[in-house]
Amino acid sequence: MNEINENTASTYLAHHYGEIKEEINELSMRKNFAGIFQAIVNHINLLLSKGQIEKIGVKIKFIGWLHKRGNEYVQYIIENLFVRSFEGMKRRCTTEQWIYMYQLIPNNLKHVYQLQNTNYLTQKTSL
Repeated sequence: MNEINENTASTYLAHHYGEIKEEINELSMRKNFAGIFQAIVNHINLLLSKGQIEKIGVKIKFIGWLHKRGNEYVQYIIENLFVRSFEGMKRRCTTEQWIYMYQLIPNNLKHVYQLQNTNYLTQKTSL
C-alpha cells in the first residue's frame, strides 16, 4: 500500500474537517502542510472551549488513521505539531474531560505522546 503524502493528506483533511475546509484548501495551495495542522489544532481548541469533546474524539481518531498511513513527513508533522498540542489541550480540560478524551486517542498517537512526555521529563530532571 502506498503511503499518504502531504498533498493527499491535505485533501483528506479538507474533507474530514469541513468546518475549516476553505482554510485547509488555501494552506494546501500554498504548500503549507504545517499550517494546516496548526489550523486543525486551533479548531480542536475551539471545539474544546465549546465542550464538544465527542466531536474532538472523532477528529483525533482520523489523525491517528492518517499517522499510520502517512509518509515520513506526514508522520513528522503530526507528531511535532498535533501530538505536542495534547499537553495544551490537557491544561484546558477538566480532569474528567481529559480522561474521556485520552481514551479516544488512538494507540499510535498515545505512544508518541507518552514518548514525548518521557523525553521531556528526562531532560527536565537532568538540568
